[in-house]
Amino acid sequence: MKTFYHYLMESKKTYKFTVRIAGDVPEKFTKHLETALDKYDVVKIGSAKRTPIQEKPLDFPQLQNMEVTSFDVEVNYPTTSHILERYLVDQCVIPHSHITVRGEFDPIEQQQMETTDESKPYEALLNTEDMGGESAQKSVAGNRVMDLLKELETARKERDKETTNE
Repeated sequence: MKTFYHYLMESKKTYKFTVRIAGDVPEKFTKHLETALDKYDVVKIGSAKRTPIQEKPLDFPQLQNMEVTSFDVEVNYPTTSHILERYLVDQCVIPHSHITVRGEFDPIEQQQMETTDESKPYEALLNTEDMGGESAQKSVAGNRVMDLLKELETARKERDKETTNE
């Protein structure tokens, strides 16, 4: 029979985050990041992955023409992505506008994965013949003006009938 200690050791949970940094990463930043994350009992820090320079990086819409470096981080101590992000801003020499931290099951991360489906190329709806739905040509321009005038005429007739009946 297992002891409580064995059950406790089997249920040990780790917390995974992705740290993204826009722009140039300072020299020996990985070592500095590891030192800062010692507070959270670091299990693993993945190697840096760089994206090519993008006009508008995905997590940094306020920045332009920058590359993004991301690190996969795994810690033992439970924390949230917001607290970890604030802590890294305070500990590292990177401005808050250039760093984001996303958790493993962060809804924003999942939405980004859904929108970046690589299996089919992106096609704008304006380029397609039929954008779906009903045609709205009957309710615009001259057709709509005539319908509006008819509605006003029937409303006037109903109002005149009410005033004559009283």
